[in-house]
Amino acid sequence: MDQWLTKELAQKIVKKMMLDIPYSINIMNEKGIIIGSGDPQRVGTLHQGAVKALKTGKMVEIYDDHRYEKKGTNEPLVVNSQPVGVIGITGDPQAVRPFCKLVKTAVSLLIEQNMLMGNQEAERNRKAAFLETILNEKKNYPQELIQEAERYRIHLHEENSVVLVKPKEKSSRFETIYKPFPFFKKPNENLYILILQNRKDIQKIAESIWAIDPFAIVAAGLHGLNIASGYRQAKLCLSVCEKLHLQNRFFDYADWKFPAELSQTRIFQETFEETLNLPDLYLETLTAFISHNGNPAETARALMIHRNTLYYRLGRIKELTGKNPFQLFDLFELAYRLLRR
Repeated sequence: MDQWLTKELAQKIVKKMMLDIPYSINIMNEKGIIIGSGDPQRVGTLHQGAVKALKTGKMVEIYDDHRYEKKGTNEPLVVNSQPVGVIGITGDPQAVRPFCKLVKTAVSLLIEQNMLMGNQEAERNRKAAFLETILNEKKNYPQELIQEAERYRIHLHEENSVVLVKPKEKSSRFETIYKPFPFFKKPNENLYILILQNRKDIQKIAESIWAIDPFAIVAAGLHGLNIASGYRQAKLCLSVCEKLHLQNRFFDYADWKFPAELSQTRIFQETFEETLNLPDLYLETLTAFISHNGNPAETARALMIHRNTLYYRLGRIKELTGKNPFQLFDLFELAYRLLRR
């Protein structure tokens, strides 16, 4: 328990409490050694009254000064049924007894709060480590991982669907939707990962999400036994959406397998052949043209430009790339090069 009642914390508590309490305060660890004191020279010494208080589990009052202890009260400090130290206040026991109980309560609450925060941090780290493992484990699951997955209501011996949700807005209301299901938030990303046993739940969840955020993107991998594969599939769908600036809000890998896998396929030998170096204005125009299936009227409307302006921009794209967006195979190549960015 010494990790929760450290020398630094004990001395900090003593310093702050003595601003309001007109007596010297001592804090001893679970061995009875003074680790915080109003008298710095006593730090590191053994307090016999504290040792007795730890053994009996009761307050020990000392009425006379001795070589290694002074008169005062010594109250054992117990947190979660475990003795973690002793609070001592120097002075006439009758006078300091109420202050001893006050300091004990304050220190107990602080330690319990630190323990709770520490446990929560440990659980977050454990959950993050599990997520990292499950998203990268492509072979048969070891028994330890299967058991760990059960803690999060994930049954690895059954088929699951991995669903990724990328909201445009941040809202605590999303987690209300996710709670009935195993879900994780990717650290440092605005990305939620849900693992569903029943594929029919996907549409219901998506509709609930869009009721909060109409621009949220939902992507789903195939229903299968391997979480890592489903995650990869859903992640590729998200990548396709982002690279092509698609207007769709739902991506099922079963429907988007070709562009998803195409984005991972290298066709050209030279890297420069795959890259698409266009000014941002023309990239925006090209992605809008692809997103609207090569329809000039819809593309112009989406970009809020005149159709002649659109034709001019598409002409410039042809000049800069040598590929005509109005030709099917040229447009296909341009889309491929966008996916490979």
